[in-house]
Amino acid sequence: MPTSIQNRILRVDLTERRVWTETPGPAFFRKYLGGRNVIAHYLLSEVPAGVDALDPANRLIFAMGPITGVALPGAGRHSVGAKSPLTGLFGESEAGGYWGSELKQAGWDGVVVQGRASAPVYLWIEDDRVEIRAADHLWGQITGPVEDAIRAELGDAQIRVAQIGPAGENLVRYACIVNDLNEVAGRTGLGAVMGSKHLKAIAVRGGRRVAVADRGPVRATARWVARETLGDGGAHQRLHTWGTGAMVRSKQLEGHLIVHNFRDGQLDGASNIDAIALRDNVVDHMDRCFACSVRCKKRVKIDTPKLRVEPKYGGPEYETLAAIGTNTGVTDIMAVCKGNEMLNYLGMDSISAGATIAWAMEMFQRGLLDARWTDGQSLQFGSAQDVLDVIEKIAYRQGVGDLLAEGALRAARTIGGGAERCVVHVKGLEVAMHDPRALKDMRDNYAVTPTGGDHTGAGLKRTSVRNTVGLCQFLEYDDAKALELLNAATGWDMPPAELHETFERGLTMARLFNLREGMTAADDRLPDRLHEPIRHGPLSSYALPRDEVRAFVAGYYRDHGWDPVQGRPYADTLAHLGIDVPARTAGALVAERPHPLPAGALPYTLDLTSGEGHAE
Repeated sequence: MPTSIQNRILRVDLTERRVWTETPGPAFFRKYLGGRNVIAHYLLSEVPAGVDALDPANRLIFAMGPITGVALPGAGRHSVGAKSPLTGLFGESEAGGYWGSELKQAGWDGVVVQGRASAPVYLWIEDDRVEIRAADHLWGQITGPVEDAIRAELGDAQIRVAQIGPAGENLVRYACIVNDLNEVAGRTGLGAVMGSKHLKAIAVRGGRRVAVADRGPVRATARWVARETLGDGGAHQRLHTWGTGAMVRSKQLEGHLIVHNFRDGQLDGASNIDAIALRDNVVDHMDRCFACSVRCKKRVKIDTPKLRVEPKYGGPEYETLAAIGTNTGVTDIMAVCKGNEMLNYLGMDSISAGATIAWAMEMFQRGLLDARWTDGQSLQFGSAQDVLDVIEKIAYRQGVGDLLAEGALRAARTIGGGAERCVVHVKGLEVAMHDPRALKDMRDNYAVTPTGGDHTGAGLKRTSVRNTVGLCQFLEYDDAKALELLNAATGWDMPPAELHETFERGLTMARLFNLREGMTAADDRLPDRLHEPIRHGPLSSYALPRDEVRAFVAGYYRDHGWDPVQGRPYADTLAHLGIDVPARTAGALVAERPHPLPAGALPYTLDLTSGEGHAE
């Protein structure tokens, strides 16, 4: 029977300059599917406990899902993971575009990279052919020229390239991995891991169509998405028309726009950088990911005597508009678009970069970040030039950029003086641009997400399932549709309860990794700033109670079969999920249930509802 599973994972040891093929077998892919679960498997089984994230022993894992590369809207997603250099914990991020689909079309379900090359290299994958090639001539270059150079060198303009920019080379702790120049695996600093391995890029060309067992549901779903995208009032029309920038206006009106390092909820001039302003002034056209009829990606073009922004680097979506725009007090649309371009060609996560800069601006305002640290660099809220200057300094670790390249939490601990109380982070990852004081889904997300302050809900079922099977968060697919597509692609007959079990397995494995690396229940919390009232606007009289967050976290532990105090998985939960823990570490990581489960009872709460969750 045809299936979308390739049963091939490419293994690369850069120290030994060796590549080989791993064929885990059908049972492995049925158990783990892809994405987060595959990442967690390799991190737990191959990365030594306590190893530094930038050590050659860390693994960098590119994990496709069973649906990645199927000719279907939303199937252009893949996951990347490693131990995070920013948090020291479970690192995971997702990206769209074309690169992941191209890897599946080359016949691979994933790539696992270990070791460190003695000099810069890039990986060239053309179907079954794999080469480790010299990249000395590419090191130090920004992403656009690197993509051009690799395509010219290999003689194929259709090659897809995932790469790091100068930020990854310089081990900025929130450097990202950029594919197709404007799609990024942005969070948790995976670009720094890639840079630590002296791996500049992975270039891919595939010549095979990804097979599916049953094309009927795939075709029917693609037709439905197209109808819901182009018709008036369709489920995807708003995203198709505006991208995610429309959130600037709605959050401004409701009083929870992210402003001045999460202190304010509204900003004069915010409409200057919302979706309407972008459309009317700078958007050249809307673009798409692989096989998708929802063209939600902006391509910005600016060509004036003073400023140039190239469409190939995309355009700012909501997270970037808020992170380097409203959070820093900047409402200059040209500057925000230039900053977005810089972040993409330098290879940095816009959320962590913007949040760190906004924190630094508050410290500058308070006098805690003074001339000892700034080397003459101004850090004024509202200054577009300051933002652009500091983005470049961070990428090259110049002046104050060297401090800020460590992330806001490490920087705060370096300067001291109470600066840490002003860092808006969870588990060391800067919180994304959605305020839990106004949004219950963020209240129920940030504290428990394995990676920290990520906004997509990666500790919740909806996001976890889609990141595991390789589906986009934005499309209006419920859990039943995700399962239908999974079975159509693979030829399985997986029931809903088994899909839920794969979610529990991946989440619990990520939890075990974090516990093994020193995280405790005390880290499952929101930062002090998010328990303060927003200073101005409709929510200025509300303070989020700490008890509310603590109660949710304890209930979350119970629902997933973990002890409600420390969040350690119960032994029977691990047994049910088929997760092995070495005896030498079991005592610190595993809890014993105080009362045995009734015969036939599940160790976790089985939830077969299809909540829509939240995506950017």
